[in-house]
Amino acid sequence: MRILLFLLSLYAFSTWSQDTIRELTLEQYLDHVKENHPVALVVTNQVEMAELFINQSKGSFDPVLFGGMDQKYFNGTTYYSTLSTGLKIPTRAGIDIKAMGDWNRGSYLNPQNRVPENGLSYLGVEVQLGRGMFTDERRTQIKRAKVALNQSYVEQQLTLNELLYEAGQVFIYWQEETAQYELALEGLKFAEIRFDQLMINSALGDRPYIDTVEASAQLFLRKMEVEQRKLQLQNAVISVENYLWEKGRVLLQLDSTVTPEKLVVNEPNALLPDSLGAHPAIRYYDWKLSDLNFERKLKVEQLKPQLSVNYNLLTPAPDFISTNYAWSNYKWGATFYMPILLRKERNSLAITKTKIENTYLEQQLKQRDLRTKQLQIRNEWNTAVTQSRMAETIANRYRQLADAERSLFINGESSLFLVNAREISYLNAQGKWIETLSKTNKSRLSELYTAGKLGTL
Repeated sequence: MRILLFLLSLYAFSTWSQDTIRELTLEQYLDHVKENHPVALVVTNQVEMAELFINQSKGSFDPVLFGGMDQKYFNGTTYYSTLSTGLKIPTRAGIDIKAMGDWNRGSYLNPQNRVPENGLSYLGVEVQLGRGMFTDERRTQIKRAKVALNQSYVEQQLTLNELLYEAGQVFIYWQEETAQYELALEGLKFAEIRFDQLMINSALGDRPYIDTVEASAQLFLRKMEVEQRKLQLQNAVISVENYLWEKGRVLLQLDSTVTPEKLVVNEPNALLPDSLGAHPAIRYYDWKLSDLNFERKLKVEQLKPQLSVNYNLLTPAPDFISTNYAWSNYKWGATFYMPILLRKERNSLAITKTKIENTYLEQQLKQRDLRTKQLQIRNEWNTAVTQSRMAETIANRYRQLADAERSLFINGESSLFLVNAREISYLNAQGKWIETLSKTNKSRLSELYTAGKLGTL
């Protein structure tokens, strides 16, 4: 459905009246696209998902309750009954703290499982002294999740940069077609006035009838031009509306009283930015390298032998919450594991190092490509500005010639052919000026896009 008060709802601070033509600026248009387009909302959701992944990875360090029971009864005899429960608390230092309790009994209980009548409590730690001492999969996962969050921010900027560049091009095309349509209407107005005058003059005998035939032909040509420009303008409006949404769910339409801001020449800044280090594409490679370096550190850690040591202080179950522990009552153990050739670990590390090298090379190539595009766009922009100034001067000159020729024609000192020729030259020159104005605006948009700044505006 048509949203009649679209702009009023977006910009409540405006003092426009509903009876006036309302101008929509490029900045207002891009702001609305950025806040409401489905693509923009999708990348915002992806950032939120990355934040959730961080919390998910932190779950690896959540305290864990565990326990188990095993019993055997036969012919009225309790062969054995074992019950073990505990709490395990992982830490970021790679040390796991454990608190456990065993309650075992039975006629045929394994001697090593015998405990005091009220049970036996453990308070201990488990430490990795080899692989996993400095880092492990759990700690690396959290670091990589934080990198992924930063990558999602950069991806959001890159996506918005692409989206707003496409939307901006469509908007500038709308501006250009609006100006060209108004120019066609101006040419039609000239033809209508002259045709009406010639019909009157011909009826009075002041002008030959053949002049009305030529004026009529010129009038129809101008009407055809207006219809063609009208079609192109309608299609331009449809393209602009394609980017107008309300919270990504309702496609909006522009009210007929809404027009784009007038095209003006956009001149470049004096200096071209020297560094592309802040470009989202370059920063994406930075975060990708950070992620690969965390992966590399984890794989270096995999080259070490696994040596796990656990130490537990023992005390009767009723004394668990007291400080009645004796260093002479303890239980400890160690496990060791190491592949002899380490082919899996060494080659996995080599693959990651190759990925790091390739990513670095891709980053350098991307930076060079962006710099080349920046220089090319700046050259095109400077040329477009120069051409625009010349085209404006030419259009003004042809306007003066057309005005002068019409005055001569009214005074009977010129021919209809010359008047039409002057007007066509003026209309062509004015149309060319509009095209150069559009080029300067497109160049500005392209430079912002190449610098990766559209997504951060």
